[in-house]
Amino acid sequence: MLKTILLFLLFFFQSYSISADEATKIVLHLNDMFKLSHLNNSVRNIRSELGENVKIKIVVNGKAVQLMLADNKASTEIINNILQYNVDVGLCHNAIRNNNINEKQIIKGLDVLPKDGNVTIINLQKKGYIYIKI
Repeated sequence: MLKTILLFLLFFFQSYSISADEATKIVLHLNDMFKLSHLNNSVRNIRSELGENVKIKIVVNGKAVQLMLADNKASTEIINNILQYNVDVGLCHNAIRNNNINEKQIIKGLDVLPKDGNVTIINLQKKGYIYIKI
């Protein structure tokens, strides 16, 4: 019995140490045009509190994709600041189409998602990403 307990504890702590080394994965969801500064603050705070061992993906959909245009200097400055934190920013292809945006108009460094933004979020959650609504 003692041998069984010791084996259990050995495997438990071994699996814990493996999972402790895994990166925390976070998906931030932005669909509100008035929360870009909040997104910037959230990314900065996550990086400063949790460090580099955090994988951050941002999904932008709805009207918020209008903030991702290169000709919007204020938004471009904030987005470029966010990109410095080594995050991936994906824009919902449906929102791009629905807002009549040409992909050439988008800030450099951003990607158009191959799937709907909400479907992307669902798939990321299935892969262990923690969802945070901005």
